[in-house]
Amino acid sequence: IATIFKIKINKMKKIIFAAFSAATLFACGTKSDSTNATASYPANTLGYNIDSTANITTLKKINEAGAAGDTSIAKLYYVDTAVVYDNGKVQTLKENMAMIPYLKSKGVTMHTDKYDAIWEAVNNKVDQIGVQNYVFAYETVSFTRADKKITVTVFQVVAFNKEGKIVREYDIYDTSALVELLK
Repeated sequence: IATIFKIKINKMKKIIFAAFSAATLFACGTKSDSTNATASYPANTLGYNIDSTANITTLKKINEAGAAGDTSIAKLYYVDTAVVYDNGKVQTLKENMAMIPYLKSKGVTMHTDKYDAIWEAVNNKVDQIGVQNYVFAYETVSFTRADKKITVTVFQVVAFNKEGKIVREYDIYDTSALVELLK
């Protein structure tokens, strides 16, 4: 019986050793991780979306600086020739930024309460304004004056150049509540 027991133990050792060797070889083999993987997209894909990027962080910084009334910080992230479409009205950056001190002079404070959705679209090709990267944001923004507070949903589309500067911005929001707040 002792001899049979020794034979079985030796066979078990060989099986365990073989399993361990196979696992070691498998673990040391070539791995495919996100740094080496190549994404596969359908042929008709125009680009892809990302939910966390430097451009998204930049847009949040700009909105935070604007809400604090600090246009000097916000302007750092735009090219000098940036164009802003504020509810379809074409403005220079200077014209658009003038709204912030105006609201402040009227006793209005702003705050971005939350980003309902924010993402960056990276297009496969450069478009007619030389841009591939656009950040899209749906935000809930509150405006307060004295004891009155309104909440507005703002939709922003911001075009970034390769250097991470804004060349074009589109802002869409309902101004009617803001007009009432300023009365």
